[in-house]
Amino acid sequence: MYDKDGNYGVMWWTNKSVEQYKLRSDCMVKQYSQFSYFNKHVNGKVTLGENIADNGGLKAAYNAYKEWEKKNGAEPPLPLLNMTADQTFFMAFAQSWCANIREQAAIVRLDDDPHSPNKFRVLGSVSNLDAFSTAFKCPSGSKMNPPHKCHIW
Repeated sequence: MYDKDGNYGVMWWTNKSVEQYKLRSDCMVKQYSQFSYFNKHVNGKVTLGENIADNGGLKAAYNAYKEWEKKNGAEPPLPLLNMTADQTFFMAFAQSWCANIREQAAIVRLDDDPHSPNKFRVLGSVSNLDAFSTAFKCPSGSKMNPPHKCHIW
């Protein structure tokens, strides 16, 4: 709804683009609304914008990493980790979201925060990316490799 000059309310997408965005964003709303934290569900509508950003950001970062790898060659595995370079990439992404939060604070945030809890920022994003399920050999149809993945871009 923003044009090239930052003005709000100008529809510049085609009708087909709007329809596809609504379909794809509804997929994410439903996906994230299934996540629950301390017996309370995430509001996928409230967190949609940030969930789109998380999913798109991970996909862009992974694609950039693979482009770097094409130019520079595959990185050797890190000692003692027993992981491939792709697995290490996804572990680093997940670890960047590690946090400890008190139950009461988490529940309050579920009502007001436009961000999903960190745990679901990771689980939602990686489960929507084929490269993750390939890297970890997640069985088709499993929680981390659902048959239908949500993506906007």
